[in-house]
Amino acid sequence: MSSFAVRLSALLCMLFDHAALALLPSGAALRMPGALAFPLYCFLLVQGFLHTHSRGHYALRLLFVALACEIPFDLLHFGVFFSAAEQNAAFSLLLCLGMLTVLQGQSGARRFLVPAAACLLSMLLRLSYGWLGPALVFAFYRARVSRRRAALAAFALPLLYSLFLALAGVDPSWVRASLAAPLSALPVFLYSGRQGPHGRALTCAFYAAAPLHLILLVLVRGLRLIPPWIF
Repeated sequence: MSSFAVRLSALLCMLFDHAALALLPSGAALRMPGALAFPLYCFLLVQGFLHTHSRGHYALRLLFVALACEIPFDLLHFGVFFSAAEQNAAFSLLLCLGMLTVLQGQSGARRFLVPAAACLLSMLLRLSYGWLGPALVFAFYRARVSRRRAALAAFALPLLYSLFLALAGVDPSWVRASLAAPLSALPVFLYSGRQGPHGRALTCAFYAAAPLHLILLVLVRGLRLIPPWIF
């Protein structure tokens, strides 16, 4: 699979997840495909970090997406314009990008203290997926020359995260949905390292899709353009 194919897969999984949340809030099982999105975005973040021409511009794009998504994310998940309960996943990816930047040139115990601090900070800031984001990104970065090791990380860490959710007393329906996340190991293993279709317009479209689909779903649900009972 090319980078384009993995990115498109992640985007479609995210769209399916949020559409199910907006239109079928009681159908947690229908959100199972969406559980693959975050591990795939973490994998793509590492690839972007390794190959981008400007890490500063990369960080600014992520910051823009994070800020643009926050209000519609809160409206969709919590029904309010701002909630401190959870911050959207783009903030998680931005933190992970900062972690990778700090990791450059580190050696010895610091190579593990930095991601440990990032995991703790992610939980303190209530970023989406908590410690899973920094843990996945660190594992993918360490396994950047081995598809098998990267696929193993994509399988094992989300599975461990599901166990933590269960032990924390999270809604069992969401725990069951999260058990689909280890399937992200398959696209990671099949990743070929090729770009596939690319260009500035396509990149902008992928970035814009995140806030735009959230805004659309908030409007659809808020205006009852497609009532949930239709489905």
